[in-house]
Amino acid sequence: MDGRLRGRIVGNVMRTHATNTLLAVSCLLASGCGQDLDVGSDVLWSSRFEGDSFAEWTPIPFGFGNEGAVAPNTLEVSSERAHQGTYSAKLTVSGTATNTQGIGASLVQNGGLPTQAYYSAWYYLPQSVTVGYYWVIMKFRAGLGNPPAQGELFDVNFTSPSAGVMSLRVYDHRSSDLPLSVRQPPDVPVNTWFQLEAFYRDASDSTGRFTLWLNGQQILDWQGATGLTSWVAWDVVSVGEDLFPEPAILYVDDCAISQTRVGPTGLLAK
Repeated sequence: MDGRLRGRIVGNVMRTHATNTLLAVSCLLASGCGQDLDVGSDVLWSSRFEGDSFAEWTPIPFGFGNEGAVAPNTLEVSSERAHQGTYSAKLTVSGTATNTQGIGASLVQNGGLPTQAYYSAWYYLPQSVTVGYYWVIMKFRAGLGNPPAQGELFDVNFTSPSAGVMSLRVYDHRSSDLPLSVRQPPDVPVNTWFQLEAFYRDASDSTGRFTLWLNGQQILDWQGATGLTSWVAWDVVSVGEDLFPEPAILYVDDCAISQTRVGPTGLLAK
């Protein structure tokens, strides 16, 4: 392993000199196994877990990164499932009803992230789960002060609208659930890999934006003020309360931050 992330561009993707410089720096700093990201996009960072570790999450080329879980929850690299290759991250949470903010398993990048970027991760849900209160699987946090505090912002949640059916909702911590841009809440596939991708633009005015795709279908496009500072955090997590059956298991693989859409056909090449 050469410890570098190499971005391979497929098709005619135009880049500015500044973009090339940023990508080159990120490639040199990113921790990984020298895998190509074959997505036709300006890749800034990726994680495949193929080193059988979380080394890609910390250190990171942006600001700070961390991974972990608080017992009885666990976070581990597993060979039980993989979107590509051999390994993925396995997040196991107790999900008991406690009426308190849960502390689950998380992979986090924060500080120094781009003002705007696309954030992609693949998920595998081995069975449907009844969500009594909440089950967060992706988070965006924003800077709310000077120095920036880690303000809660957007949560992407699993829901269970009916027996055996899983869906999604998006919660804005400053208000309430955000209305989706689809007529019916989207069904989340169970026992198969699916992709969530978000576009996040950090801004203190109405130019801020948060767009979300499920397997390439746009399900949310929100515009408005996000953070008060340029501090951004992206969390790939499993944090839940009142889940049945529990413990609840979720696998995550092929995470990426890029300057253009990854899309469901974007694959991390072997």
